[in-house]
Amino acid sequence: MNIIIIVPNFVPEIGSTSHIYFDLAKAFVQKGHEVDVITSYPRKYNLDKINSNSTFLVEETLQGVRIHRCKHTTIRDNIVIRGLEHFLLPIYYFNTYRKLKKKFDVCIVSIPPLPLHYLAKKIKNYDGTPTILNFQDFHPQELTDVGVLKNPLIIKMMEHIEKKSYRNADIITVLSQGGINYVTKRGGDINKIYHIYNGVSLSDFDNYATKNDFKEKEGIKNKFLITYAGILSPFQKIESILDVAKILDSHEDIIFYIVGDGMVKDNIERRIKDEMISNVRLLPLQPREEYLNIINSSDLSLILLDERMKAPCIPGKTISLMASKQPIIAIVAKDSETAYVVNKAQCGCIVEPDNIEKFKNTILELKNSENKRKNYGCNGRRFLEENMNLNNIIDDYEKVFSILHEEGEN
Repeated sequence: MNIIIIVPNFVPEIGSTSHIYFDLAKAFVQKGHEVDVITSYPRKYNLDKINSNSTFLVEETLQGVRIHRCKHTTIRDNIVIRGLEHFLLPIYYFNTYRKLKKKFDVCIVSIPPLPLHYLAKKIKNYDGTPTILNFQDFHPQELTDVGVLKNPLIIKMMEHIEKKSYRNADIITVLSQGGINYVTKRGGDINKIYHIYNGVSLSDFDNYATKNDFKEKEGIKNKFLITYAGILSPFQKIESILDVAKILDSHEDIIFYIVGDGMVKDNIERRIKDEMISNVRLLPLQPREEYLNIINSSDLSLILLDERMKAPCIPGKTISLMASKQPIIAIVAKDSETAYVVNKAQCGCIVEPDNIEKFKNTILELKNSENKRKNYGCNGRRFLEENMNLNNIIDDYEKVFSILHEEGEN
């Protein structure tokens, strides 16, 4: 089949979404499909230091995946301009789509940003290509939950767009059963909604599994390393790491690393300096190989989500940690989708946000139990192999493709 994937973030950008969709595209190619990807030109703030000043081809083929990059203005930290950009992306991407002059059998569109559903509809009207909206997160719910979006008029407008996206989609895919429930409550047709996990290329992780010299390079070989690696956004409560680190300051063998970039980085940096938090180190975005080296070298890895977030979501880094056999402490609401997956996989511990005392005790408990950490890591990898193996994920998508084909014939 000829497949077109439309996703705003793609390699070489750093971040789970970029690699999730690259892995998915490569897996489709390996099954004999032809895959094109329309995406944005790599943005400097989403690149590691090595690539931050590099130039990239607008048209490129990587491992059989044809990539088409759109250049456009983008500013990360201005919420108004960022919101406007989301409404302009469908125009940019559709212009690129038309220039391809190619008929596709199916179009997979990553959501958010939510306005990309207009692009899916435009493509369907343009040449009849059926579309799958793949919801990684749910907007505007997540934006309103954490206070990023406050204007009642804009919220109402975005909720209207959200409902239209559910009604207009040929097929909707979500990451969990909670996602299915969420969409159906907001008007989605349950017969068009499918639960398909994000997949992961285990071979990529296994190729780097032996590299774990980060502690040695950092001069912390005898330290117990706890890591958060990911986007530093308002959706996480990264400050919780600083709070617990201050309490554990007397434990000289424990050190925290926060690796990433994002809207709250400056605030984290300021707190570390002003409060003289000596057991926390902040690093910028890293190349993928070094990111995996940091994970492999860590004794514990963290997932954090603001407890105000009510929409069902599973942070993309979860599958990376499972693939790397990392024991996890998830600082999330106990009734969240992330808590459900971590508990089901038995790959770590759940701590309610703002319960810093339990956070501290959980760290000390796992620090003193190497067997428990090892079991959590092995459980996570086993769950991933059974549920998030890319071969199975591709099979799930191909079943959905067959449904679209049958509907098209009828």
